[in-house]
Amino acid sequence: MEKPKKGFVVDGSTRGNPGPSEYRAMNLATGEVVFHCKIGIATNNITEFIALAHCVLYCIQNDLTTEIYTDSQTALSWLRKKSTNSSLPNNEKTAIARDYMNRIIAKLKDVNIIYDGIDTKVNDNIIVSKWYSSEYGEIPADFGYKNNDKYI
Repeated sequence: MEKPKKGFVVDGSTRGNPGPSEYRAMNLATGEVVFHCKIGIATNNITEFIALAHCVLYCIQNDLTTEIYTDSQTALSWLRKKSTNSSLPNNEKTAIARDYMNRIIAKLKDVNIIYDGIDTKVNDNIIVSKWYSSEYGEIPADFGYKNNDKYI
């Protein structure tokens, strides 16, 4: 498989799970950070899902025909379902992340998402694909915290 060179890449990060979380999207061709958001306490799966769905909604809002890549199979699955399956507690610490998640799920209700067994297509002009880190290397939107004790 050839490594993708254009489109958008997304990733989320938590320090702990759940823990302080953030996510971002980058333009793969230019390396530009399109958005970067900190969302309080969340799980890694929630953060990855919010990153992916935010990018989908960004592309729809800007009428872009593009491909979006995520390294999270869970985020991709939740996008297809337009819902999450998370046990993130509902409390003051998780309020920001839960608000993001609930608003994104509400906005996805009006989005046409079709999975044909191979591709996930959004509104006929966006394709959402899995980033295969084993073949391509780490997703460029990665925060680089995995092996850094400073952030664990």
